Amino acid sequence: MSVLSVIKSIWKVINFLRELFFNIIFLIAILLISSFIALFKESQSLDDVPQNGTLVLDLEGVIVDSTLYNDDIYHLQNKIYGKRVNLARENSLFELTQKIDQAAADPNIENMVLRLDNFVGADLSSLQYIGKYLTKFKKANKPIYASGTNFNQSQYYLASYADKISLTPQGAINVYGLAANNLYYKTLLDNLKVNTHVFRVGTYKSAIEPFIRNDMSAEAKANTTRWLTLMWNNYLNDIASQRKQAPSQLVPSPETMLTRLHEANGSMSQYALSNGLVDFVKSDYLFEQDFYEFVLKGKDLPEVSIYDYKLKDDKKQDTNSVSKPLISIIFVNGTISDGENDSNIAGSQEIVDQLRTIRENLTDNNIQAVVLRVNSPGGGVEASEAIRSELEALHEYQIPIVVSMGGMAASGGYWISTASDYIVASPNTITGSIGIFGMIPTFENSLSHIGVYSDGVSTSPLANNNFAKNLPEEMNQLIQMNIDNGYSTFISLVAKSRKMTTEAVDKIGQGQVWLGEEAFKNGLVDKLGDFDDAIEIAATLANLTDYRIDWQKPEVNWFSAFYSDMIAMLPKSTAEVLFEKLPEIKQIREQVSLWDKFTDKQNRYIYCLNCADVK
Repeated sequence: MSVLSVIKSIWKVINFLRELFFNIIFLIAILLISSFIALFKESQSLDDVPQNGTLVLDLEGVIVDSTLYNDDIYHLQNKIYGKRVNLARENSLFELTQKIDQAAADPNIENMVLRLDNFVGADLSSLQYIGKYLTKFKKANKPIYASGTNFNQSQYYLASYADKISLTPQGAINVYGLAANNLYYKTLLDNLKVNTHVFRVGTYKSAIEPFIRNDMSAEAKANTTRWLTLMWNNYLNDIASQRKQAPSQLVPSPETMLTRLHEANGSMSQYALSNGLVDFVKSDYLFEQDFYEFVLKGKDLPEVSIYDYKLKDDKKQDTNSVSKPLISIIFVNGTISDGENDSNIAGSQEIVDQLRTIRENLTDNNIQAVVLRVNSPGGGVEASEAIRSELEALHEYQIPIVVSMGGMAASGGYWISTASDYIVASPNTITGSIGIFGMIPTFENSLSHIGVYSDGVSTSPLANNNFAKNLPEEMNQLIQMNIDNGYSTFISLVAKSRKMTTEAVDKIGQGQVWLGEEAFKNGLVDKLGDFDDAIEIAATLANLTDYRIDWQKPEVNWFSAFYSDMIAMLPKSTAEVLFEKLPEIKQIREQVSLWDKFTDKQNRYIYCLNCADVK
């Protein structure tokens, strides 16, 4: 073959690759344009959805403080693939409560039906916050009815706010208790010959236990049992109050439950009926018939899904609202790590940018206060400190900062809260965990097992540090002293913020986890309340009587948004189905993914793992 022929062949390959590349770009552009057109048509069609009659709370998936996905994407997904249940769907807590609040005052909405079979769940603090608005809906003389098949504990908590609850004949109320379990990997790591170097401060700092033990330590069990029992009692008291029954009647001891279930011939639905958990045992068809006859009085009212019920734009309703001062809301939602926000990741870089933008535009945007909504188990020291430092810089401008703690504000979540003027926590917020640890895996034993070794020279033992060698003793001492210093810094920040001595903070620190009401007694929070209380306190501190809420949204470039949205619309893989259906597999994925999230350059972490998995 001549040289010319070889060049021609190479040129043909290059041409082919070039055409393939531009064709792919062209197809992506066509798909993008088509998607935007479909979204536009879909949004237009939503204008025709009735906005009157019965509001149906037909939640799918989970409830989070802040979601990256737009509801329009889910509408488009249903349009392309047909209506299907999406158990991974994220629902914004505050958008949901705003809709319920609007519906309570909306004369076109007469009542509400809760259909929660596809609702996966939420933390107890979020459920209580929703319950507050369901109560407000009922106080507007608008009844609420709930129907379902198999209520999990989150579903039943919301259903307990209904005036009447209906259960299908083969259904059940699965309210048994709370559990906090973890998976432990010491033997696995030993079998893989991974050497895990752990550095920590705090008797109760159990975040790294899954990697160094095969079970939960006695200290961690005692700490978890205390706050988990308190949380369960709060759950029982709430549902008992709504159902006007004694907690022991609704959820008796296992022995009593089994006896009563035997008397009901093993029928879970009849057991639920006889113990006051539900009001009716009926099929969905009979429930709808009775609802039409006795509630609607024969009126043929339309149903409007909570997803189709649209919030009114305050700016359009009140042109004067544009000039009102603002209270900005910043979300710290998920593991605190470097970079941008993502699902279950609070990206310190993006949060710092949001805070800096607020600080640099205080006058132009008329921002008078900031509420930091924290729902996080913590993360890296460096990432947490970046957020705390920016909050501290904002203080220089005399801007009140109020922290609203969600379901969890532990470890790094509490670290950043020390820069606030005021902390509001739910009685069921998981907080505290004031402690610090470091963890470095090395693989010298794993590599030597397959015949791979590392050797060389260095000018210092501290420089001779890589994953293929055991850590030098000098490096062990350096890291441990750095961890000790980090803990000292942590308790000093808390002591200064809470006006306590470092000795007093150390006593309630040591990595111990506290529930909100315990944290209040220990002086770690200023008030027990919810997000609305935090807003009111921020307004009071800023001397505001009339203001608007400025919800800070994550900035996502068009390509990232398009890519994420298209991924969200794709059919689920087998792995995704397993992650949804098998909690243990999901837990393994989340814990293994911690290695990716642990990116602190000094290997220092303020993270609460055990307190994050409550079922």
